[in-house]
Amino acid sequence: MHISSATAMRIVTDLSDIIRQKVNLMDENGVVIASTDEKRIGTVHEGSRQLIENHLEVLIINSDDEYPGSRQGVNFPVEMDGKYIGAIGITGDYEVIKEHGRIIKKMTEILLLDDYLKEQKRLEKSLRTGYIQEWVLDPAAARQEAFVRRGLSLGIDIRLSRRAVLLLPLTDMDDTLESQRLLDRIEKTLRKSISSYPDALVIPSGKKFICLLPDWSDKRLLTTVESICQRVRQEHQTELAAGLDSCPAFGETMHQACLRAEKALYSSVSGPQRQPVFYRDVHLEIFVHEIPEPLKREYVDKVFQNCTPKERESYVELLKVFYGCNGSIQQASEQLFLHKNTLQYKLNKLSGLTGINPRTYTGGCLYCLALAILEEERWGSWL
Repeated sequence: MHISSATAMRIVTDLSDIIRQKVNLMDENGVVIASTDEKRIGTVHEGSRQLIENHLEVLIINSDDEYPGSRQGVNFPVEMDGKYIGAIGITGDYEVIKEHGRIIKKMTEILLLDDYLKEQKRLEKSLRTGYIQEWVLDPAAARQEAFVRRGLSLGIDIRLSRRAVLLLPLTDMDDTLESQRLLDRIEKTLRKSISSYPDALVIPSGKKFICLLPDWSDKRLLTTVESICQRVRQEHQTELAAGLDSCPAFGETMHQACLRAEKALYSSVSGPQRQPVFYRDVHLEIFVHEIPEPLKREYVDKVFQNCTPKERESYVELLKVFYGCNGSIQQASEQLFLHKNTLQYKLNKLSGLTGINPRTYTGGCLYCLALAILEEERWGSWL
C-alpha cells in the first residue's frame, strides 16, 4: 500500500497535536514523507530503513548521530496485512516518549486503514458510475456479454427492468467549489433516498442526476420521485425538476429510455409548477433536441425581434407564467403580482415589438416553441 503525502501529513499533524511531541512518518524505503519538521521531509531516515529492512518490532535511537538522517527517539513499523509499509517515529528522550510509542503506532495503522478503505470505496463508486454512464450512453455496449458480466462483478445487473428518471436542481450552477459541494450533497441525499430499493441506481451526469428505479407502476414511481424531490427541498433548500420515462427498460433499451426521460425533464423545467412529468405528457420537447443549434438561435432571435436582451429576459419570464395559466389574464396577473391592465399592456407591447400576438393561437404556438428552446439551452443536455 502506498502512503500518500497528504494522508501522511494529516496523520503526523493530528498525532503531534495529541502527544505534544515531534512526529515523523517514513515510507517503505525509510524516506521521510511527513514530519512536524518540514526540513526533514524528503530525507532518508536510516534508522527507519534498517527497522523495515530487518523487520524489527521497535528501534530505539539513543543519540542524533547513531544513524544518518535520524535523531534521538523511538520508531515503530507501520503494518498493513502483515507487511511493513512504513515507519512512525517520535523524536525525544525515550523515557519521556516511550508510553506514547505503541499507541501512536496503532493509531497510525488505524488511520491509514480508514484512509485505504475510503479510497477503495471511492474507486468502487467511480467504477460503478463509469459503467452506468457507458451503459446509458452506448446501447451497443449493452449487447455484449462481456459488458453484462462486468456489470455483475460491480453488483449491477443491466438485464433487470428499471424506470429511467432524470433529475435537475433548479438553481444556477457554475464551476465554483460551492456549486460542486451542493451537487455532492444532493447526490448523497439521492443515494440515501433509494438505498432501501433493490437494484436502484443513481449517478451524476453533469449538473443532472440519472436515477434508475425498480420497475414500479406509474403511481408508485411518481410518489417516490415526489418524495425524493421533497427531501432534497427540505435538506438543501433546492427544487428539483424531474423527467420520467413512461415504460420500463433494460439492457440496450435504457439509452432511449434516458433520452425520453430527458425530454420529459425539460417539460418539467418549463412548466409553471415544475412538477415531475412523464414522457407520454411531453409535446414540444420531443423534437426540440433535434433542431440544429444555429437554427434554434435564428428562430428565437426572429420570434423576439426588436427586443433588447433585457427585454427578452423579462418577456420570457412573463410568458412562462401566462401560458402556465393557460392564457388566463386574471390568474397570470395574480401570480406576477401585476394589475390586469398592466399585464395586458405588457402583452400588447410585446406584440408591437415582435409582430406576434401572444394571445392568439398562432402566436402562442410560436412563443411556446421559443420558450422550450431557451429552457433547453439554459439547462443543457446530458449527452
